[in-house]
Amino acid sequence: MDRLPARSIRGVKRWVRLGLAAVVTSAVAYVAVCVYVANEVTRVDRAPRERSPSEVGVQHEDVQLRTGDGLTLRGWFFAVSRDRAAIVVHGKDGNRLDSDHLARVARWLAEAGYSVLVFDLRGHGESEGERFSLGQQERRDVAAAVDHLVGRGFAMRRIALVGESMGAGTVLQALALRPHVGAVVADSAYADGRSIVAENAVAETGLPSVFTPGILLAARVLFGLDADAVDPERIVRSLPDRAFLFIHCDGDGTVSPRHAERLGAASVDRRTELWMARGCGHVGASARHPDEYRRRLLDFLATQMR
Repeated sequence: MDRLPARSIRGVKRWVRLGLAAVVTSAVAYVAVCVYVANEVTRVDRAPRERSPSEVGVQHEDVQLRTGDGLTLRGWFFAVSRDRAAIVVHGKDGNRLDSDHLARVARWLAEAGYSVLVFDLRGHGESEGERFSLGQQERRDVAAAVDHLVGRGFAMRRIALVGESMGAGTVLQALALRPHVGAVVADSAYADGRSIVAENAVAETGLPSVFTPGILLAARVLFGLDADAVDPERIVRSLPDRAFLFIHCDGDGTVSPRHAERLGAASVDRRTELWMARGCGHVGASARHPDEYRRRLLDFLATQMR
């Protein structure tokens, strides 16, 4: 067999070196992009507090909560009843009372005789912290809120958790820490972290989906934020004797209605309710169907907190 000329061999080696250099350069660029984006997208856009506590309609008290991992959270407590209370939890990039929906729900609860606690999740509003984790760490915040109310004399079984969007995913995960609260209402919750990230990553980052695994890995390695640890569906399935009220809009483009269907199917308690509200978008049911929303919310809480 004829041997290749030395010049041809040198040419092949040069192309191999160029190919390897291109691969290494692409890999380094991929890692750099994933690290940069993971650092950016896990930070919270703090929404300034603009709404007045007077929108809830009763006097309030400024409160501070201390989480199990040492963060200070700030919020408002509306004292209405000494017997039953509700904790209302906001979504990503929000704060304790940043939307018409939150103000509406808090007001309905207060009018129905519930003391109400609203607060800023870690990294949001006036609370300490820098990043969000889809409830992986925020569940500690909800646990701190529950402990605050217990410290005020409320029995745990007389405390309700009401969350919207990321707050809804968070209150479901908080049941792993405080399983004996009285009732749980989840409006526009996601079923698991990996699915919701995969469904929204391209729109959120502007990058092709090939970057999503790298971004998730960077977030886990650098910041301890593990999408696989975010699993509200598993929490629901692990509590067969607990009823839930799941609320979702059929036109939700942020959290697909499929998530609500998965959560509803994960609960085997016959008292669990899944209301798929018609003609609205993300966290839009209370505005589109206020009377029905209020009735379903208060009826469910009354049934579960007897």
